[in-house]
Parts: sequence; structure tokens; C-alpha cells
Amino acid sequence: MAKARNWILIIFAIIGVIVVCIVVLAGAGIYAVTRNFKSQPATATSAVKTFEQARTELGSQQALLTPEDIDNPSTIQKKIDSLPVSKTPATNMEILVWAPSNERTVRISLPFWLLKFGKKKIDISGADSFDFNRLQIDINQLERIGPRLIVDLERPGGERVLVWTK
Repeated sequence: MAKARNWILIIFAIIGVIVVCIVVLAGAGIYAVTRNFKSQPATATSAVKTFEQARTELGSQQALLTPEDIDNPSTIQKKIDSLPVSKTPATNMEILVWAPSNERTVRISLPFWLLKFGKKKIDISGADSFDFNRLQIDINQLERIGPRLIVDLERPGGERVLVWTK
């Protein structure tokens, strides 16, 4: 009888440890999302200021991908392959989006170690005109070329997407 009681205690202890681990992982996930994802209401004027401030931090750098590249993805691979390997690998991908229909700016900061989980292709949901999967760009390529402005895209409807690595 004592052996059966010990086994029951051991099973409950294992289940307890598993539950605690799940709660800790969920808390870490929520923390990561709240730390790396910021969405706020924005008028057209404040959105322009936000984008100007981000562009100022990037200096006079020209975007790696132009609207023509995005419409013709076959040129992108050649463009990225021709770039030299950076002495400093990129560590984060920064995404800034503004859609006039929602009147919100969304800024996402994703560490490359997090982006490397899964399929290694990036999909920016909600940005219909910009899809890394269709463009055939993977994380390792972006990390290799180092910190740089990837896209500064403005569509006729006023949508704006700014993507850079740092």
C-alpha cells in the first residue's frame, strides 16, 4: 500500500512540474509579445513623424528592395547574393507598418533567434502588398548581409511599410 501511495505522489509531482513549466512558458510568451509588439492609434501626421524618425535612425541608406523588385521577385535573389557578407550580423528585424484604414501604426521587433524557429520564411500578415514568402527571402540571407534597410514601401492607398535589420 505504501508503494502505491509513493507512485501516486510521484505522478502528481510530475504533473505539477509540467503545469508550472507550461505557465512559465505562457508567461514568457506573453512577455515577449508585449515587449516586441507595439500598436498605437495614429493620424496621418503622427504616422509620417514616426516613419521620419525611423528613417533618420537609418541614415541615408537606400532600401534593398524597391517596389519593382517586390512586383518581380526573381531579381531579389540575385540582388541579395551580390551583397557582401557583413562583419556584423543582424540580430533583430524591425517592422513598422501604417494603414490609413485602421489609423494605427504597428511596430514589431523580432530577434533573429526567434525568427529561426519554424519554416525560416517570413510572412507579414495583414500587409497584402508585402510577403517575404513570395519574395523567397530567408532569415539566414538577411542575417548574412547585416544591418540594413530592407524595404521602404508606400502604396497609392497610403499604406506604408518599413522593414530593416539591426
